[in-house]
Amino acid sequence: MPRLSEEKLQQIRSSVDIVDVIGNYLPLHKKGKGYWAVCPFHDDKNPSMSVSQELQIYKCFVCNAGGNVFTFLKDYLKISYIEAVKMCAEMAGIDVPELNSYQQEKKIDDKLVPLYQMHSEASKIYQLFLDTKPALKARDYLLKRHLDERIIKEFQIGYAPNDDSLKKAFTQLNFSPLDMARSGLVVEGRSGYYDRFKERIVFPLWDSNGQVIGFSGRIYLPDEQQAKYMNSPESEIFTKGDMLYHYAQSKSAIKKAGFAYLLEGFMDVIALYRAGLENAVALMGTALTKSHLTLLRKVTDTIYLCLDGDRPGLDAASKASQVLLSAGFKVRIICLPQGMDPDELLENFGQEALINALNKHISVLEFKINDEYEKIHKDNYEERRSYLEKIAKLLCQVEDAIDLDYYIDLVSVKSGFSRDIIFKRVSGLKNNIQKKEKIPIISHHRPKQPHNKYAMSEAGLLYYMLLDRNVATRYESELGFLYDDKYRLLANYITDYYHHYQGALDIASLVDFIGSDETLVSTLFEISELTLPKDSNRKVIDDYIATIKKYSIKLQIDDLKAQMAVELDENKKSELAMKMIELQCK
Repeated sequence: MPRLSEEKLQQIRSSVDIVDVIGNYLPLHKKGKGYWAVCPFHDDKNPSMSVSQELQIYKCFVCNAGGNVFTFLKDYLKISYIEAVKMCAEMAGIDVPELNSYQQEKKIDDKLVPLYQMHSEASKIYQLFLDTKPALKARDYLLKRHLDERIIKEFQIGYAPNDDSLKKAFTQLNFSPLDMARSGLVVEGRSGYYDRFKERIVFPLWDSNGQVIGFSGRIYLPDEQQAKYMNSPESEIFTKGDMLYHYAQSKSAIKKAGFAYLLEGFMDVIALYRAGLENAVALMGTALTKSHLTLLRKVTDTIYLCLDGDRPGLDAASKASQVLLSAGFKVRIICLPQGMDPDELLENFGQEALINALNKHISVLEFKINDEYEKIHKDNYEERRSYLEKIAKLLCQVEDAIDLDYYIDLVSVKSGFSRDIIFKRVSGLKNNIQKKEKIPIISHHRPKQPHNKYAMSEAGLLYYMLLDRNVATRYESELGFLYDDKYRLLANYITDYYHHYQGALDIASLVDFIGSDETLVSTLFEISELTLPKDSNRKVIDDYIATIKKYSIKLQIDDLKAQMAVELDENKKSELAMKMIELQCK
């Protein structure tokens, strides 16, 4: 792993604003001096994560997650620390030669190596078979679907012959029958092992690193007895809910475009690619999962959702859009005409029609207004009224007056109710919501204040140690201890920091120095947020030190009293009494 100096890390860290970075992934709301967000590290309902622009750190007051911009990217995107540093350097346009050649090393379990190898070999074998005589009809089918050589090469499309060629090849390559079966590419039957995919056009499925982990096979000859598509079974290396089709190959295009088309299946991705749009990935028919969100977060914060136009597809789009919005993504929805998918639209109406349809994206709210309307009987008053009530609750969330005017007009045209009636209903619901909100959502999330003068003295001393190297020096020479365990540990980190680095202490840098101790980072956040004057004077520090020493003496005396209460030996009692007197005289 590359080693970067603290100076270089500090340069990268200070070149980006933590508010901007976190704001790319989570909606942030200004409150007082800081910003607040719904914490992504626990099941948060209300904004409980504070982001300090001044200190360049964040902290959740519920789960104690906290850190600096590197920490956030590492934990939120589930990447390594050095990958987070690299991301920030790229955001800031800082060239770091030490990172240019860095590739995250992913350790692969030895028992999984044969599975990856077999899939890699299978992909090569299938592609070779596409150029053989038995594959002529398969190739003709691809050409009729306008999948030319460029597309075949890009998507590594192959052909599985109607025999057990793959099993034979694996045997020659010395793969064991057990590993063949584990791969899912070979099936164990009553009469032995045989190839899973036969007489099908095969499309490889890749993981996020571009390694082949499965296949999808499509029939090309009319056969009502077979399913149109056959996918690899889930295995030790292939979980459908963990992968997005063509993700590894589309990452650069998505970053360049600033958004990703999220589609239903691999043929839809190929359709967009044929139309010149390379920033597309597909769910492969599964519901949106946390793994999908993690992959998407690494490349964009904006999703254009385009699932199938039939009822199951529309319902899936509705659910997926809410998941994406809750995760902090910006979402637009594309509704294709006549219930088609992108592949069908391209085949039937051509590239221009597909591009035009993709450009007609709408907000999630407008999608819901339209979709809910399609579910009702238009001539039934009660259903239209229920529709209005449901949509009015959604319109309460619209803050922009121009947007609200647009949506009210849209609902009026559809429902048949007047704009005035709709506006009054929405306003009434908004007023009811406001009356119920007695306290601002985040008002209770405040840094904990020390509860007594001794704790306040320790906290105050730490606060000024963060601001002034000289105070840290006095702590070391005159005290060297604090009775609160968290405070004492934090004090040690602060003094160590000053020993390692010259100049003023940087809070975000200290977070890196502390490491992954969330409790300590949380304590640091609380100390840094104390409402104390920025400039200390010697008397204040003297008072803090005197109070802490006095508290130390009190604790020692209390301990001696406890010992005397159970001591039977009079001589030892006298010794304890003398120690108490000595302490009281200090």
